[in-house]
Amino acid sequence: MELRHLRYFVAVAEEMNFRRAAERLHIAIPPLSVQIRNLEREIGVDLFSRAGRSIQITDAGRAFLKHSRDTLTHANRSVAVARRAAGGEIGNLAIGYNTPAEFRIFPKIVPAFHKKYPDIHLNFRQLENSQIIEALRRDELDLGFLCLPIPTGEFESQELTKEPLVAVVPADHPFASRQSVSIKDLTTQPLILFPRILDPESYTQIEQLFMRAGASMNPVYELENSLSMMNFVAMGIGCSILPDYARRIRVEGIVYKPLRPRNIIKTLALIRKRKRRGALVDMFYDFTAQNLGELDPKPK
Repeated sequence: MELRHLRYFVAVAEEMNFRRAAERLHIAIPPLSVQIRNLEREIGVDLFSRAGRSIQITDAGRAFLKHSRDTLTHANRSVAVARRAAGGEIGNLAIGYNTPAEFRIFPKIVPAFHKKYPDIHLNFRQLENSQIIEALRRDELDLGFLCLPIPTGEFESQELTKEPLVAVVPADHPFASRQSVSIKDLTTQPLILFPRILDPESYTQIEQLFMRAGASMNPVYELENSLSMMNFVAMGIGCSILPDYARRIRVEGIVYKPLRPRNIIKTLALIRKRKRRGALVDMFYDFTAQNLGELDPKPK
């Protein structure tokens, strides 16, 4: 039994006339009549009773009609779903990200994307840069929001936002009343930083900032997440240096101050594998570029 047999049967049952059904189906009457007979033989029951040129649907035919309509409806929906999936309108995407994306990118992209493509489910995983790269290599992720640089031979990227560093100081610290804080100002201050082992590139960049300013670093604690660092600053233990997105996190007892000279320490990008592409991946990648553009946060 094929779907076309069900379509023939439904047309005849709804028209109750072979001529009108044949016109509706754009086929001749004799082959339509033969197909209905073949369907009845396959099922083993009469779907119509025939008296001369008139036909009536049987009880078996009425029962079969309901299920035939349901089957055709489900088939049509399946075709539509397959076409939408092929066109990137339905499906799932696995996205890795690190903290800046959560504050800088997601508020502008995720609600707009969900509104336009409500049938695409986004699965998010918060990971470190190196973990995102490895998960993309293993095809556990489709896309990643992370900080450059990346292995350019394996991945392509679009830059989304550049993050300058800001100083984080206790609210009762003398620096709290200043318009900005210089790197040299921090040479006398105990510092709370990310561990070098977790983000060696950023740690090295901060070291270089101090070296160029002729200043010295005095790290007293290395903590694994920015919220813990902020809480230690609020306790008055020391000052910290974080990317500008940290301003979005409100912690009582701390203030944020622009660093002098102005610097760019982090470039956040969206990346995908060069050799593994698909309609959904490409659509999200392009949607982000078109709807976000270049964000360049300016210190306040």
